[in-house]
Amino acid sequence: MIELWVLGLALAAMLSVLWGTLRSGISPMPSSAKARDAILDLLPGELEGEILELGSGWGGLAFSLAKRCPQASVRGYETSLLPWLFSVVRLRVSGVENLSFHRRDFRELDFSVGQVLVCYLYPGAMSVLAEALGGKLPEGGLLISNTFALPGWKPRQLLELNDLYRTRVYCYGGAEQET
Repeated sequence: MIELWVLGLALAAMLSVLWGTLRSGISPMPSSAKARDAILDLLPGELEGEILELGSGWGGLAFSLAKRCPQASVRGYETSLLPWLFSVVRLRVSGVENLSFHRRDFRELDFSVGQVLVCYLYPGAMSVLAEALGGKLPEGGLLISNTFALPGWKPRQLLELNDLYRTRVYCYGGAEQET
């Protein structure tokens, strides 16, 4: 009987991830260690304020952001049920206090509150994000994107990582902001 429960839970978990993937257009994919490190290196020292991770998936990068920036408030946003739930449970057992997870679509957010936006989205979602930003970030704000460029924007900094995929990390905003 227990085997049937385990099988049922595993099937429900797979269907949940599949449903979230079909709805959002992309599966929850963790950032590689090299990409995570590059993103963290692009952050200003002693960052305070709000950091919004758009599409936080399983929460790995959000936890790294919270650890790297203990004076900041890190908020992860994810629409897929299982990765969001996993992140929430992990947060509750970790005791990290400057991090929260929200099951909400990034298109519903007020980006004026985010000092730093971090994302690992697919090209279609990056187009939606560019439109939602209306061509600009809040003054002094940054947007750091793993792998995919923000269409129509010129990055202030572009890193090409020394990994199998030659992953690119884009940094937009700051004083040199250009669209």
